[in-house]
Amino acid sequence: MSRSGVLLDRDGTIIVDTGYVGSVERIQFIDGAIDAIAALNRAKIPVAVVTNQAGVARGLYDIEDVQQVHKVMIAEMARQGAHVDLWLFCPYHPDGAVEAYARSSLDRKPNPGMALSAADALHLDLDASWVVGDSDADVGLARAVGARALHVGPQEHPDPDVTSFADLAAAVEFILGRSIDRPEETAAQHVSFPARRYHRAGSFLDAYGRQLSQAMSSIDLAGIAAAAEILDDAYANDRVVYVCGNGGSASIANHLQCDHVKGVRAGTGLKTRVFSLSTNMELFSAIANDNGYEHVFEFQLQSMARPGDVLLVVSSSGRSPNVVRALEWGNEHGMPTIALTGFSGGAARELASVSVHVDSSNYGIVEDSHQACMHLLAQFTRQSRMSDDAIATGIF
Repeated sequence: MSRSGVLLDRDGTIIVDTGYVGSVERIQFIDGAIDAIAALNRAKIPVAVVTNQAGVARGLYDIEDVQQVHKVMIAEMARQGAHVDLWLFCPYHPDGAVEAYARSSLDRKPNPGMALSAADALHLDLDASWVVGDSDADVGLARAVGARALHVGPQEHPDPDVTSFADLAAAVEFILGRSIDRPEETAAQHVSFPARRYHRAGSFLDAYGRQLSQAMSSIDLAGIAAAAEILDDAYANDRVVYVCGNGGSASIANHLQCDHVKGVRAGTGLKTRVFSLSTNMELFSAIANDNGYEHVFEFQLQSMARPGDVLLVVSSSGRSPNVVRALEWGNEHGMPTIALTGFSGGAARELASVSVHVDSSNYGIVEDSHQACMHLLAQFTRQSRMSDDAIATGIF
C-alpha cells in the first residue's frame, strides 16, 4: 500500500549549510531539526534524505566522505531518538572536475530521480507526500513528482504556492497538523485531487496516472466478474443489453454499444443486441420535453425492455434521477442490473444487482476508469470465445 512520506534536503534543512559540507568536523545540526525528525518517526511517517552532493564531482571530497558524514549524523540522531529511513545523495554535476562524476543525472535535484527511488523503496504516494528544503531545487523536485513543497530558511520563498517556514521544526509541526498519514485523512486527500496547482503538465500526468492506477485498483474483482457473467449470459441467450448515462457517461454508454456489438463479433461471430438509451436524440428530447428529464431512460425501457434483458447504467455520482428511476424500473421488471459508479456511488450503487464502483472523487478519473471497464468487459467477452491461437494472432 502506498503511504505519505517526507523527503528532506540535508544542508540548510537538517544541518547548517556552510558550503560543501564534506567532513564530519563541519556537521552542525540546526536547532530543533533532530527533534522534528523524531516527531515524524513517532507519527510513523517515513523520512528520506535527498541531497545534492556536487562537492564529489567538483573534487572537494569523495563518496566515502559523504557516507562518513551520514554515518555520524545517523549516530547523533539515534542518540536523540530519531532516525532517517533512507539516505540518498547525488554526486554528479555537469560542470564537475572529476571525470567519473562530471555529467548530468536524473538524480540531481530538481530532477525526480531520488524522489522516485525513495517512493519505490518506501512505498510512498508522492502526490500525498512532502518535500522540505531550503532551495529552488527542492521546490522543483516537489513539482517534478507532484509532491507538496515546503520551504525552510530565513527568507520566504517568492512563489505563492510554496509555504515557507523558519526551520524544519516549524515545517514538521505544520505537516503533523495536517495528519497526512492518518487513515481518516486518506479519503480527504483522495477527494481533493488535484489539491493544488501544478506548474508542469508532466508532473500533473504523473500524479494523474497514479490516481488512475489507484482508482482501478479499488474496483472489486468480484463485481467485475459478476458483471461479465451477466453480460455473457445475455449475449449467449439473445437478450438485449440496454445501457445509459448522462454527459460523459452518455459517451461511454454509446461507446459500449459500439464495442459490445462490433468489437465482440470480430473473430467470434457473436451477434449481440446492445442498445444505448442515450443515443436517440429525437426520442430522448421528446421524452425530456413532454415528461421530464428524469423519465428519459425509464420511458424507453417501458416500451422496449423485457424480463431477462439487462440494464447497465453509467453514472459517476450514482445520484442522477433518470438513472435511479431506470434501475428501479429494471429491478421491478425482472432485469439484471449493473451500475458503474464513482464518488460515494449514490443510490445507483445500492440499487444495482451488481456494482462496479470506482473509489475516486475526480470526474476524469472516474470516467476514465468506467471507459476502461467498458473496454475490458468487451474484450473479455470476445477472447473467451476465441482459441489461444486466434487470440495470439488477433488485434484487440
